[in-house]
Amino acid sequence: MAAPDLFSAMAKKPPAPRRTPVKEAHHVLQDALLKAGEKEAGKHAVIAKSLGVSASMLYKWREPAEKGSGQPNPLHRTALLIDLTGDTRIVDWLAQRAGGQFTPVEGEAPGGNLDKAANALVREFGLLIADVADAMEDHRITADETQELREKWDRIRKRTEAFVRRCEKGDFRPKD
Repeated sequence: MAAPDLFSAMAKKPPAPRRTPVKEAHHVLQDALLKAGEKEAGKHAVIAKSLGVSASMLYKWREPAEKGSGQPNPLHRTALLIDLTGDTRIVDWLAQRAGGQFTPVEGEAPGGNLDKAANALVREFGLLIADVADAMEDHRITADETQELREKWDRIRKRTEAFVRRCEKGDFRPKD
């Protein structure tokens, strides 16, 4: 009996996991409140008081909108504010407060050869690393250099997000 070909078995990867659906706002609030309550007894009362709402309102926000208080929860209200203004700086501000940064997806990534798209991303990352090294050559980075690095990094993040979304959709086209 012949030994299995280890390399051909390794080359076969399972399909990429699909993006999980976005949680409903009331589930996000419920998870956050449950996590906060695990840390400290009476935390929900403190949160409600800090927000200027009753503890019962806080609990109603944890229910689906059709079962809740009739008042949209803060996440629904924030989403509506973004929809009405069309301004994603609100999301970016929230992301920064949480220690991150918002990366919008600008339309669908163009189709085509995934290998070429991956190589282009690697090349862009390499160029960014070279720019960082150049900026550090004099052992300091100026405000202009910082701004330029931020702009390049933001472009790469957006392209990488689009690339990963293509992968999640199973968009693997044969080589051209």
